[in-house]
Amino acid sequence: MSAGEEVADPTGVVRARVKELRRRKGWTAAELGEQLATRGVPWNRAIVTNFELGRRPAVSVQELMALALVLDVAPLNLLVPLDSQPYRVTPEATDVQDSVVVWRWLKGEKPLPGTPTAGARTFYAEVPAVEIQRRGHVYPLGTAVEERDDG
Repeated sequence: MSAGEEVADPTGVVRARVKELRRRKGWTAAELGEQLATRGVPWNRAIVTNFELGRRPAVSVQELMALALVLDVAPLNLLVPLDSQPYRVTPEATDVQDSVVVWRWLKGEKPLPGTPTAGARTFYAEVPAVEIQRRGHVYPLGTAVEERDDG
């Protein structure tokens, strides 16, 4: 990261992406609020505006999920910029990674750089059985696998 380069943070990215996607759909803040309200998230024009302007500090996980649903994107694509840039994973100044690295971490593809070996083992062990199967791996011993038709 070069001096003076802007570092994205999760809430700031969500804020910018919500505004961008709302405008792309041609919705007003009130219309986004109405869409969220139909999904059980009691937002209105003022809440949308306050969030987009940074006067509302954050969104809950349920709000994030509802925003992604009504804006027709994966929640991950609200959390992480679509282009490569420095991204602050936590408020700690040392927790800055490239957003592409963070995107892969959130998808469960690869642990963040600097993850201790034991942490990496846990990271790779905590994978849904259907994902292990999709990747063509054998199920680990002791893994309970449900018979499902995901057809």
